[in-house]
Amino acid sequence: MLNRPQPEPLKPDDGPNFTTHHLVREGDVWRFRPTGSAVLFPRVFKAFGYLFMAVAVLTLWQSLFNSLAFLCGGALAVGVGRYLAMLMATGARFDTLCRRVEIPDKATLRFPFSAEHVTTLLDFAEINEIEIVPKRVTDSEIDDYDNYELNLVTDTGRRFNLVSHPDGDRIAREAQQLSTVLGKSVADWRAVSVARNA
Repeated sequence: MLNRPQPEPLKPDDGPNFTTHHLVREGDVWRFRPTGSAVLFPRVFKAFGYLFMAVAVLTLWQSLFNSLAFLCGGALAVGVGRYLAMLMATGARFDTLCRRVEIPDKATLRFPFSAEHVTTLLDFAEINEIEIVPKRVTDSEIDDYDNYELNLVTDTGRRFNLVSHPDGDRIAREAQQLSTVLGKSVADWRAVSVARNA
């Protein structure tokens, strides 16, 4: 078995903090972990939800209608918090000893808010390349911005999204890290997109 050089992990505070996940090394495993804001945001929803439910119990003797309103609002906030936590859970996992990738399928909205995750397993040999895809996001409420996807492309042409956010420099650095870990090339489509727009 070949000993591939292992890149140094990025520190979570490198560059602007636009990301929801960052690539970290844990022994022989590399994985996309949620950043602090991605962990905190769902917890805030759940905390407010439990607070509303507590207020519902405390105000039950004053007004049944107000108590029910607080209870429903609290239950909704807790549900949204659980769903956001499920969306922002730990991402793809790269086991360098087993030479296997575990990619969690994207969560879908369903009731009850189940935390069950289905994963796709890939052998390193099935991966053809790592791909960076730029996309221009148009939003009527805020300024347009560039977003970048980091994908794994298999030898059969299937694409698996690992992470997506506006920090193109971090995406590029993480792509190079994965290139070293997996021994695969990086297809960076950012330059092609800039040339096409020019």
